[in-house]
Amino acid sequence: MNKINRRKFIEKALLYNGSFFLGGMWFAPTLENLFFQSASDYYLPIQSDNPAIARYEKKCKGCRECITVCKEVQKVYGTYKASKTHHVCIHCGACISRCNYGALSEKYNWENVLETLEDTSKIVIASISPSVPAGIGDYFDMPAGSYLSENIVAACRDIGFDFVLDTNFSADLTIMEEAHELQKRIEGNVNMPQFTSCCPAWVKYLEIFYPSLIKHLSTTKSPISMQGAMIKTYFAEKKGINPASIVHVAITPCTSKKYEITREELTTNGQRSTDFAITTNELALMLKSRNIDLSAKKDNYDQFMGTSSGGGKLFGSTGGVMSAAIRTAHFNMTGKNPSADLLQLNEIQGLNGLKSAKVNIGGSSLNVAVCYEMRNAQILLEQVANGTCSYDFIEVMACKGGCIGGAGQPTSDTSTLEARIRALITADSQAVTRFSHENPEIISIYKDFIGKPGSEISEQYLHTHYTDKSALLEPILAQMEPEPAF
Repeated sequence: MNKINRRKFIEKALLYNGSFFLGGMWFAPTLENLFFQSASDYYLPIQSDNPAIARYEKKCKGCRECITVCKEVQKVYGTYKASKTHHVCIHCGACISRCNYGALSEKYNWENVLETLEDTSKIVIASISPSVPAGIGDYFDMPAGSYLSENIVAACRDIGFDFVLDTNFSADLTIMEEAHELQKRIEGNVNMPQFTSCCPAWVKYLEIFYPSLIKHLSTTKSPISMQGAMIKTYFAEKKGINPASIVHVAITPCTSKKYEITREELTTNGQRSTDFAITTNELALMLKSRNIDLSAKKDNYDQFMGTSSGGGKLFGSTGGVMSAAIRTAHFNMTGKNPSADLLQLNEIQGLNGLKSAKVNIGGSSLNVAVCYEMRNAQILLEQVANGTCSYDFIEVMACKGGCIGGAGQPTSDTSTLEARIRALITADSQAVTRFSHENPEIISIYKDFIGKPGSEISEQYLHTHYTDKSALLEPILAQMEPEPAF
């Protein structure tokens, strides 16, 4: 090692490693990292055009926790050649949840929403996702797992939204289409198993890393994407509103929804179905900026898209999509609602990253699996890829515990996640109807607009397609930083 390179090595070591050479252990990476990693390997190189995640470089302490969770839990980082200008991202926000220093956050849009609310030429509609009512109370000194849907509706009206709708309605709509699709696949033995498709981070992961398995993804849009499509068609027609004047704001626990709403495949009649996606965290910021007390008032959702079943409410919890889908699939295949044990499906509930159950429907056995985090999804993907998978239907979510553990929610430990899950299970058990196919507003929308699951209108507005994104793994050599010369 010559003198110049030796000096550069010491400078880099001190720059990247704080006081390691002075005897300190403050965030000291391993010797392997010290000698062989470039500067960008001390943090995730989030690009400025990332629609979901923002990075604040001055706050970064070089702890590498963001890299650890992305690499070991979500199985993304380390599968490609990264640099400051080339980073593969599924927008799950696991890095945000892991960062203790505020160096990463969702990309904020809440101030843009407040500005839009001041525009009197616009009809601004809020849609509340299932997990938001079970999480936002953490910001207002309420017990963990408080279920505050009516409080959120009242608060959104105080902020200035013209209509407040329930995304659980479109969770029921998703179940109607997904259960119908599952039945068709089972009867035709085509492209089994069927994967759920409501988590955009999971969908993008499969498109990038397992594009040959795209055919296994359900073509049903996520509840938020269905919600936007129905707001700008069915709801606009019912209310006599020009769709061009509507601004749809999805309030969600998920950072990846900020990416999802930009996908061209999810537009409605050439326009975005959802104009903004803001997180639970951002809603709390909006309320606090206007000094609105969440506990002060309660109100109900607006009509036409404001009623949901217990099954729809379960969507926010791991196993919830599967439970709701099995309920309606059972009805579709037998003409009867399931028994109490099938209604609960306890085997697929709770904070176990990979779980399964055998379900009997009309004398036929259905093997189902539920998982969260891509490290668990990868196990099932490999089984499907090599032909050893024994499951018929698989639910996948990117975040621990499902959407209730999303990166757009208040930070949480295991007990908090369990409290949120209990809140959604309780909301399901107390619902007037627990079956998506019995939701009166779902019955009405099929009668008045869609026709039936799988109809031409359904295919146009409620279904989508996916694309092979494996090219994102290819290194962009012209943008690669040279390795440090020691």
